[in-house]
Amino acid sequence: MSQPPYYGGSAPPPGQYPPYYAPPANPPAPGYPPAQPGAPPYYQQPPAGAAPPPGQPPYQQQQAYPSYGAPAPPGQPLPAQYQGYQYPGSQPPPAAQYVQPQPPAQYPNQPYPPQQPGVYGQQPYPPQGQPIAGAPPGVPYPQQQPYPPPQVGAPPQQQPWGQPTPPVQYHVQPTPASPGYDPAQKAWVARVDTSADVESLRKAMKGMGCDEGAVVKVLTSPKYAYPWAMAQLVQDYNSRFIRDLAKDIESETRGNLELTLLALLRGPLENDARTLARALDRAGTDEEALMDVLLCRSNADIRAITAEYKRVTNRELLKDLRDDVDDNLFRLYSMVLAATRAEDAVPPHPAEIDQKVTELQRATEGTIGANAVAVAQIFTSSNDAQLRAVDEAYKRKYHRSLEDVIEKEFRGDMEDALLRMLYHARDRARLDAERLRQPLFHTVRKDKLLIYRVTSLYWDRSRFEAAKEAYKRRFHQNFAKDIKEFLSGDYEDAMLALIGDKK
Repeated sequence: MSQPPYYGGSAPPPGQYPPYYAPPANPPAPGYPPAQPGAPPYYQQPPAGAAPPPGQPPYQQQQAYPSYGAPAPPGQPLPAQYQGYQYPGSQPPPAAQYVQPQPPAQYPNQPYPPQQPGVYGQQPYPPQGQPIAGAPPGVPYPQQQPYPPPQVGAPPQQQPWGQPTPPVQYHVQPTPASPGYDPAQKAWVARVDTSADVESLRKAMKGMGCDEGAVVKVLTSPKYAYPWAMAQLVQDYNSRFIRDLAKDIESETRGNLELTLLALLRGPLENDARTLARALDRAGTDEEALMDVLLCRSNADIRAITAEYKRVTNRELLKDLRDDVDDNLFRLYSMVLAATRAEDAVPPHPAEIDQKVTELQRATEGTIGANAVAVAQIFTSSNDAQLRAVDEAYKRKYHRSLEDVIEKEFRGDMEDALLRMLYHARDRARLDAERLRQPLFHTVRKDKLLIYRVTSLYWDRSRFEAAKEAYKRRFHQNFAKDIKEFLSGDYEDAMLALIGDKK
């Protein structure tokens, strides 16, 4: 084998070998025992009888060493630097003392150690709690520090190069269910003394005729303004007289007063389910009622409504919607019923808002024919704060109102649904005020819609008060005065009692 060139630029002096490793004619097998500290590298031996350079001691011929894996000749001791080396197949020393030999790095023709799993160029850490191989006894395993928990609303921190960035996770409290939508809320309500009220109800409906005023007075009493307190009254009446209060109301009252009192007895959740069943009647779909019940609701409320609808009708809500609404509106409602809306505590993130604004533009003005599914996905997955931020960012970026874009690109029920969600995000109280006024001033008064909207707000008193204030600012008129103008009789008394204005 020819000798590689000398790095000095010229050949070495005669008889002098270069100070680097020259591969031997028969290289040692893989796993050749390493040289001890201070031992010379594996040079090729000089020819026998070669004279050393001037001023150097004579050459010493090295003792022949057996091939790797073969035992030493009988009676021939191993060289001193190889004493104690374990050959393959021999019994290794105890595990506490045994260290697997590795080929030295200064010998290029030796194979590298087998690649260990882990980060490229680094040896993986041993399992948690075990010492590092080769470390002195008592050296503990370095404990890895966990990532600090992310703060709500804080942007993700930049991690050092080469380390994975943990995903952004918002640890937020889920939006609680509205009053009357979660049976666990019963534990928060103090028991109400209903003995006198159940007697008054039975007396008002017993015998010939019915004292509607007495029934209205009991059912609209402030002590039953919480849904689970009303549920206790119904249960106590049924157990006391072995009767059904709802059936007694149906048999003793008529018309809009009957609908109002039944809505109070059933509570907001069952009233939602029965309103949906009536809106999906085969005779015709009431799109406004569907939007009132399903849009802009929390995930907890949507899940409760879906389960209650199945209990009341023994049918699947999504299947009934598929049979009664068009394709675009069905896809929007299917996204709503999936209950994937961002919780109210999730803040709007600037990067996400900008991405949604771009997607909205591409799905509406940026294409021929609006992509209703993409728009519905953004609207149904955003909470009010996020949708409000999208509305403001869209106007800043494209100098057009998102409301104008929806009115231009959509028609019919899809347009009404998207605008309903947008108005709710902008100003919920003003939207509630307009929803209260619209059934009264419609060409044909919509009493069923008015009853549902008043009773649903009745269960959320703070929201109802905000809606009445917005009604006065928006229309320069008290809602109670309009009620007195359009309604009459016991129906009027019941509605005035619900809005907190006695006649």
